[in-house]
Amino acid sequence: MESFRTYHINGGRDQNPTALVSSKGEGIHATVQLISEAIDEHISLKQLSTLKSYHITDLGCSVGPNTFAVVQNVIGAVEHKLLSLGVPSNVIDFQVSFNDHESNDFNTLFSALPANGRRYFAAGAPGSFHGRLFPKASLHFVHSSYAIHWMSQVPDEVRDEKSHAWNKGRILSIAAKKEVAEAYAAQFAKDIEVFLKSRAEEVAADGLMALTFPFSKGFTYVEQSLFYRLFRILELTLNDMAAGGRLDAMKVNSFNLPIYIPPAEEIQKLIERNGSFTIENMQPLTSATKGFSSRLDARKCSMIVRAPMEGIMTNYFGAEAIDKVFERYVEIAQENSEFISQSAALTEDLFVLLKRKG
Repeated sequence: MESFRTYHINGGRDQNPTALVSSKGEGIHATVQLISEAIDEHISLKQLSTLKSYHITDLGCSVGPNTFAVVQNVIGAVEHKLLSLGVPSNVIDFQVSFNDHESNDFNTLFSALPANGRRYFAAGAPGSFHGRLFPKASLHFVHSSYAIHWMSQVPDEVRDEKSHAWNKGRILSIAAKKEVAEAYAAQFAKDIEVFLKSRAEEVAADGLMALTFPFSKGFTYVEQSLFYRLFRILELTLNDMAAGGRLDAMKVNSFNLPIYIPPAEEIQKLIERNGSFTIENMQPLTSATKGFSSRLDARKCSMIVRAPMEGIMTNYFGAEAIDKVFERYVEIAQENSEFISQSAALTEDLFVLLKRKG
């Protein structure tokens, strides 16, 4: 049975005028001050004085420009810290590694690198962050925005019709039966343990990791979110096309997405269980996307979903099916316009700042 172990979002996703990208930009904007405060509070002159270079990575970078804004913010904060300590900011070189799956459009990413005023050496780090990417103790600041809720794979049991966790006709764990939710939670826990264990090897003592990702405040909230309702339309579309013979019914019944939206307390427990990092800050972020759903039409809804899903769906259903799926998506979104327009915020976002134990 095929598992989704690699996936990418369409090249140029950060330039797409979609709510998903807008939410990522809003989240990054909301974390700018939090990251600056974290660097000011947690980085010491003693720590900086031993370094010739400061290594930053953005995990799940895509193709810009949001990743460049993050990097510039981190570098600016470190330079400000140096100056506040009476140290010239040019005593340290900055190395930035941009990470995403091997299928990411790194050509587009690097062709968009800022040409003027760039104060860092850039490199690509292709591969899944569900595993090692860098040498031991080589990272000083890790950033990841809207990425770690993507799991390494779909739980096998939710795609197995003989399993109690078979998620027939659904594509997420949201609104699914208990066994499905448990299978997703178990896979997510495995992935986060691997993620944290890998970063614990790579991050230097007292190094920082800033993570932003959607989190759940309970089923009722998630069920009202624009995120869920847009993907509910995709579920309806796939099932409608299977019923009409336009897609293979068994393929539709076993199609699930490697996305899990965890509760904040679940994340906290997983970090504490790993034991390699201290939680310096954990707080929800206010989203400016509330009310956005009332301004969406059916075609924009289809664009929002197609941008992150096309790669996965092409691999699974074949390239020839994709245009037809999203043409039908537009029709079903139009039929369910009230369901979409009455949704709440896109998702609730959580900012987590971790510090590597010495």
